[in-house]
Amino acid sequence: MINVTRTLLLYGSAPLIDGKQRYAVNGISYLAPDTPLKLADYFNLRGVFGLGSLPDSPAGPSFASLGAAVVAADFHAFFEIVFQNNEGIVNSWHVDGYSFFVVG
Repeated sequence: MINVTRTLLLYGSAPLIDGKQRYAVNGISYLAPDTPLKLADYFNLRGVFGLGSLPDSPAGPSFASLGAAVVAADFHAFFEIVFQNNEGIVNSWHVDGYSFFVVG
């Protein structure tokens, strides 16, 4: 038995942000920063990405913004990640991390 320490509900949506349709996860649509994320992390640069700024579940249908959100995780934590898509289109996902086990 694995003790799941956190559950993430990643809800894909297609909100209008600044008059343009964007695709978002939990209300955050990815906006690539000028500095690559791994360089910003290595050199401890502030303001490039929001560590822990992606909520564990959607905030609501009316909330959407642009940003570079990164999910913070504890060492040896076990996450249950639920992908939810109500948009009627196929979503592709890119998940970076260590030691993934896909079930389902």
